[in-house]
Amino acid sequence: MGAVALGWVNASSASAYPIYIRDYLWDSYIFQQTEGFESRRWEDGSYSEILFNQCGGGSAVTIQMRMDVNNAPDKGYDNKTFTACYGTLGQWSQGEWSDLPSTTNNSSEYYFQINDIRGDDEFSAGKVLVDDTAAD
Repeated sequence: MGAVALGWVNASSASAYPIYIRDYLWDSYIFQQTEGFESRRWEDGSYSEILFNQCGGGSAVTIQMRMDVNNAPDKGYDNKTFTACYGTLGQWSQGEWSDLPSTTNNSSEYYFQINDIRGDDEFSAGKVLVDDTAAD
């Protein structure tokens, strides 16, 4: 049975391509979360991609990639602002982080944190996808 495409990415950093859930590490949603919200954790080799679809609450959301470090302060990486997912149904917002330190051989894990919700106190996304490989 063939994979079902969910939609097309609308991001300046990538060409439009079909989104296949089976290609992603995990998928979920976010419902009415505030600034400071932390996603679930995952191990990573050096690349992570986050995609949001069906966004609500404000006009943009900024997230930061973070590394959960045992017995030390968590490390923060670049912030990415997502706006396309607020548009037409089916549009995705995408953020990519590369050259991240690998967590596969230690006890650290990655997560993202909501740092800013432009124009509102709560953010929702009908679909959240997390990928840990640039190959797909």
